[in-house]
Amino acid sequence: MYNLLKGVWYMSLTNNKFETLRISIANVLNNVLLWNIGEIKFIGNGVNNAVFLIKEKNLGMLAIRTPWRTEENSNEISLSSIISLKKEATISEHCQKYNIPVPKVHKLYLGKEINFLVTDFISGDAQEIPSYDVGQLTSKIHKVPFDDLSIIHQNERTLSNIISNRITERVHLLCKLINNSIIIPDSEEMEAILNTAQTKDCLLHLDVRPPNIIGGNGVIKGIIDWDNAFIGNLIMELMRISESQELIEEEFLKGYDNVKIIENTDEVIQSIYRLDTALMLSILFTTLINDSAKRDYYLKRVHILSQKINNTL
Repeated sequence: MYNLLKGVWYMSLTNNKFETLRISIANVLNNVLLWNIGEIKFIGNGVNNAVFLIKEKNLGMLAIRTPWRTEENSNEISLSSIISLKKEATISEHCQKYNIPVPKVHKLYLGKEINFLVTDFISGDAQEIPSYDVGQLTSKIHKVPFDDLSIIHQNERTLSNIISNRITERVHLLCKLINNSIIIPDSEEMEAILNTAQTKDCLLHLDVRPPNIIGGNGVIKGIIDWDNAFIGNLIMELMRISESQELIEEEFLKGYDNVKIIENTDEVIQSIYRLDTALMLSILFTTLINDSAKRDYYLKRVHILSQKINNTL
């Protein structure tokens, strides 16, 4: 699989690999943490993490998230996986204080052989969650106080700085992939434009979409996966949701109940934030997911948005 920013191909999670992970987790839970657990069941994996389900005598059903790519570029991956787990734990614990529906964190374990995060397991079903409700939840997240929250790898950088540099990196990568040129302003100029926004910073999830929202009977029970989260301008979140088209935007905005903030934001700022998402999806559908229609659509979006930004300057 492919790291969209660093251009690294990853192997798939094999049966032998997840069995090794399962044994390592069992060893830590039983012999280090002295928990009373039953069977450890593998329930799925993403690009970075495998997820296991356990039942602990005193805590009930728990989910364990552990990085599974340990063989390749081990030092870099180990650091990245630790950052990911710490970020998920820190933001989840913070959000729980403000009644955001996140799984309760029970243990962040960082060891020599394996790293993992243990949280409550929230069961869900396949019934669709209304986009209106997702809009309400997103609005609630954006109102969470963040004065005592530190995003582990954001440090002192502003979202404007992160996104402007990320766009430059993604443009460079996409140009290599498609063997074509894409003209954009330099990162300093884009950062300066983004810094003109008058919107107050807030906590951003930045991956609000159905796979990260757990629901039951059409009701939201939890939101997970804070890997992309930052503190910054909420327009970034709204543009990412609009550009990715995984929710019904009109219904989402009704639930979010603050469309005036979009109307009051300069279009060039919206376009820069949209471009970040369009670039990410162009790379995704060019390298990892075989969907030529979406690839062509987002490549076209990249060119349209780039041109709109350039025409503004």
